[in-house]
Amino acid sequence: MLIFGLNFQANIVKIKRRNFTKLLTSTILASSFSFKSYAENYSGPVNWAGVSFLLPFNEIETLMPITKVASEFKSDVDDASYFNSYLNKSLKEKPIKNIDLRLEGFAKDATLAFTYGFSAEFDFGEFKDNEINKTAYLMYSFGQSLLYNVYDRVIISSVPVRAISTNLISEKEKAKYPDIKAELMKRAFYNSSNPQSTMLEQFRIMVGKQSFKKKEWEGKKPRVVLVSLAKDGNNLFNNFGLSKNQFISFLGQSSTFAFGYKLESPILPFMMNAALTNTTISRFDFTTKLYNKIDVKLPNPDLEIKIYHQGWEFAEETYQENAKSLLKVSLGMAIEIEIYDNFDEKVLYKQYFFAEKTYIENKNKIMRSDAANVCELSEAILERAFLSIKDKNYRNKIISGDSVQSQYTSAIFQLDTDKPEEVYNQSELVLNALPQVDTF
Repeated sequence: MLIFGLNFQANIVKIKRRNFTKLLTSTILASSFSFKSYAENYSGPVNWAGVSFLLPFNEIETLMPITKVASEFKSDVDDASYFNSYLNKSLKEKPIKNIDLRLEGFAKDATLAFTYGFSAEFDFGEFKDNEINKTAYLMYSFGQSLLYNVYDRVIISSVPVRAISTNLISEKEKAKYPDIKAELMKRAFYNSSNPQSTMLEQFRIMVGKQSFKKKEWEGKKPRVVLVSLAKDGNNLFNNFGLSKNQFISFLGQSSTFAFGYKLESPILPFMMNAALTNTTISRFDFTTKLYNKIDVKLPNPDLEIKIYHQGWEFAEETYQENAKSLLKVSLGMAIEIEIYDNFDEKVLYKQYFFAEKTYIENKNKIMRSDAANVCELSEAILERAFLSIKDKNYRNKIISGDSVQSQYTSAIFQLDTDKPEEVYNQSELVLNALPQVDTF
C-alpha cells in the first residue's frame, strides 16, 4: 500500500557529513503569528480583500494550475467563489476579536488591507495502489497572510501559510469529477464533512494571533534571499519529477514557512528573484471573470536567510518480505543555513545539518516519488533546524542526533558541529534579532 512520508520501518544508518483595482486600492490554511513591530498603533478599519495570488495573473495558470481552477469554483451558497464565500461566511458569523474588519472591502477611511495570497503549489503526481485499487495524491500549497498599507502599498506584516493535501481516492470517486486534483484542493480548503481540519478552520485559529495594530513594519524583517544547490546538482533532476527551478522554489517556500512557524516570527515572502522589490497581488473577480491586480512593495530585509542544499543520494538493496521482492531505500542529504544581519553587516548564524531516511519500496518503484521524498526530507531538516534555534532542549537533542522511528520507516537528523557553544551563541544572536511573539 502506498504511503507518503516517513512511514516505513528499517534500520537507521547514520551518514557522515559531506480592487483589487477598487477593492485593493480602497482596501487555506493560514499560519499567522502576533508580533511586535514597534510602530504606531492603528485602530481604524481593515479592508478584507479575500483570496488572491501573489503572482501576475498571466503566470497563475502556468505556475498554479490546480489552485487556479479550485479558486474559480462557484460557491453553493452565494454568487461568490467557493473559497471567498466560505471565508466570508465564517468571518461574518464569528468575527475576529479586536479587529474592525470590513468584509465588503470598501471602507474609504481604511489605511490597511488584508488578503490571503497563494504563492506556490507543488503537485507530486498520482500513484496507483493496485492492492486496493485506489490512487494516492500529494499536493503542497504555500501562501502568505498579508497585511499592507493601501496608500503607500507597502507590506506591513507577512506570515507564511502551508497546506499539505494527501488523499487516497477510488476510481469510482475519481470518475465523478472532471478535475479530481482541483476538487481535492477545494475540499482541503473547506468541506462540511470535516470542517475542523480544513484550511479555513486553521485560518480562523491562526489569524487571530496576527497583529493588525500597526501601520508600519519597523521591526526586523527576515527574508529568504538565496537558495542554492551544489554545483553538480543538475544531474539530480533526471527522472526526478520536479525541475531544478521547481525544487529551488519549493526550498524557498518551505524555508520561509519553517522559519516563520518554528521561530514564531513574521517573514517576508520568498521570491525566486531576490532582487525584486515588489510583488503582485492578483484577485479573481467572479462577476467579470477577470483578474484585477495591485503591486505592493517588499521592504528591504534586515535579516537575510540563505539556504545551501548539498544535494542528495539514494542507495538501495534488495529486501524480501512474505515472498515479495522489495527494496530497502536510504536517502541522505545535507543543508547549510546562514543568517546574515544587514544592519550590523555580520553573519549571525551558520550551521550544517544532515539527515538520512530509510524505508521500504516496491522493487518496480511504481509507488515511489523521488521528488516527494527529497522535498519532504528537506523540509523536515529545515523545520528541525529552525526549531533548534528557538528550543534549547531540542538544540541539544539534534546536536547529539535526533532519531525518528515509526512502523515502516526510520530517520536521523543531526546538526554537525564540534563546537556546541558556538551553536548556542549563534542561536541566541538570531533570537535577539527577531521580533519575538509573546504567545503562539
